[in-house]
Amino acid sequence: MGHNPKDTYVISKYIDNPHLIGGKKYDLRLYVLVTSYRPLKAYIYQLGFCRFCTVKYNSAVSELDNMFVHLTNVSIQKHGDSYNDKHGGKWPVNNLAMYLEHTHGKETCDRLFDEINWIIVHSFKSCSRCDG
Repeated sequence: MGHNPKDTYVISKYIDNPHLIGGKKYDLRLYVLVTSYRPLKAYIYQLGFCRFCTVKYNSAVSELDNMFVHLTNVSIQKHGDSYNDKHGGKWPVNNLAMYLEHTHGKETCDRLFDEINWIIVHSFKSCSRCDG
């Protein structure tokens, strides 16, 4: 069966009030192996990481085109003046969890990661096909 372009979706929303660490935007890179959709069986790789911008977040209109403020991609950030090539602007996910636990409490941190896990599950369920 061929690929139908109508079956392809990208959903994205810019978050204008992101959670910041040290005043900087970050994102999570999580890896998940799906071995079965029926039943859904997936494994989250424990060594994911978060990537940081090198410049502190600024929502000013004059900064909208500043990629070092808004985009966490290492391929972009490595060209910035503040890039640290020793750690590459990355934290392992367990460092992020420790930081969040310290700043927001264990219960909040645990709830956040539970919600992330449920988002992963629902994302995979949304792209599995129903037989009938």
